[in-house]
Amino acid sequence: MQYFKTLPKIAYTNPADNIPIVVTNLLARASVIPTVLKNPLIYYQYDTQEGDTPEIIAHKYYGDPYRFWLILFSNQLLDPQWNWPLSYNQFNAYLNDKYNMNMDPNNPNPYVDVYGTVYQYQEVITQLDIQTKTTTVNTITIDELAYNTFVPSVQTYNLPTGPVQVTSTVNAISIYDWELSQNEAKRTINILNSDYADEMETELKKLMAK
Repeated sequence: MQYFKTLPKIAYTNPADNIPIVVTNLLARASVIPTVLKNPLIYYQYDTQEGDTPEIIAHKYYGDPYRFWLILFSNQLLDPQWNWPLSYNQFNAYLNDKYNMNMDPNNPNPYVDVYGTVYQYQEVITQLDIQTKTTTVNTITIDELAYNTFVPSVQTYNLPTGPVQVTSTVNAISIYDWELSQNEAKRTINILNSDYADEMETELKKLMAK
């Protein structure tokens, strides 16, 4: 099924000549109930590989590249260009364009070292439940002064639920590492179980017809 053929038609009057025409309503939307996305019988998680596109994954899993919309729909991705993880070459081109192409021409040193320039300073607080061996990590953004004067610590507290060990450290995140983490966060996606693909298409056609 081709997704755009399911979109409803609406009447539109062209203000230039006041002639009514029928157009496709590109703003029509439908979404999956969030709790359904967490159902392991209906959806499972997949880590996209280098070179994967929605069309390639749809072809590999559903045997039909036109079912790419199922991949996007299952992840509520409205912008497949920027909501999808960039490939290695795309990522590096993106960094160059974002940080080095639109610099002030009067700057004598316009090049930004994305590997050596700090994007964000962080305090990392790791809490270890000694009895259950459960670890919880919280990250707090701090400024450069707090980073430079920070003293790492390891302390143990006796809580009503048992003893916990709290370790505090700091971390300096470079521009490259920050941008990479944002890109990698998009890599894990939901894939609809193929047994439900036909049913999903039928339901989408019904919704768009209303």
